[in-house]
Amino acid sequence: MQDIIVVEHRDMPSPDRGRRHLHDRGFRIRAVGPFRGEALPALDERMAGVVIMGGPQYVTHLDEFPYLKAEMDFAGKAMAKGLPVLGICLGAQLIARHLGASVADHPDESVAFGYYEVKPTRDGRDFLSEGLHAPAGNVQGFEVPAGATLLAEGDMFPNQAFRVDGNTYGLQFHPEVTRPILDLWQDVLATNYGRPGAQSRRQQDEGFERHDERLDGWYTSFLDRLFGTPEMP
Repeated sequence: MQDIIVVEHRDMPSPDRGRRHLHDRGFRIRAVGPFRGEALPALDERMAGVVIMGGPQYVTHLDEFPYLKAEMDFAGKAMAKGLPVLGICLGAQLIARHLGASVADHPDESVAFGYYEVKPTRDGRDFLSEGLHAPAGNVQGFEVPAGATLLAEGDMFPNQAFRVDGNTYGLQFHPEVTRPILDLWQDVLATNYGRPGAQSRRQQDEGFERHDERLDGWYTSFLDRLFGTPEMP
């Protein structure tokens, strides 16, 4: 059975959409949480790819979160081996920073907290055929690394997705969010309500009801294209 390494940055109430789908497809999910003191694994022939999740940490505070440096090195090693690598929010920012791009707060201190439209660029039509609304929860965004292709854009944080070397992707938005995860966000991120750019709880609930089904279809299809079908023993 092939492994997909999932690097976590917080304890979640249940498996996210992507982790659940990849498990159902036949991959073995190996979750590791450096924030809990767990060591990142060695990359070996059993590994089919890496997913680096979002979280409350900041790439701009590496002294406070020193394990993020090890995660950047880990992502670089996986990319060097040609493994598919997916970074979501903080994970994408780690990849961008590893590749020399900057990560910073929104210039007017706006916060993305809710459901926002993500639109494909001209070069991103194979990634996203048309716009969709996806959850976001971030105060920082990434610049597109040198040599990477910008795939999707947004209004508040312009850079929403990039691809580099064919099979490394960074997403600023959160297609993995399920209803239990949104419930957690609405609790632990409640201080963001009322800040510039943030949606109300009602708007977020409406966004989930309106957009989750389409988001599920797009994200699971994207994961299938990225990681393929697991090789069985």
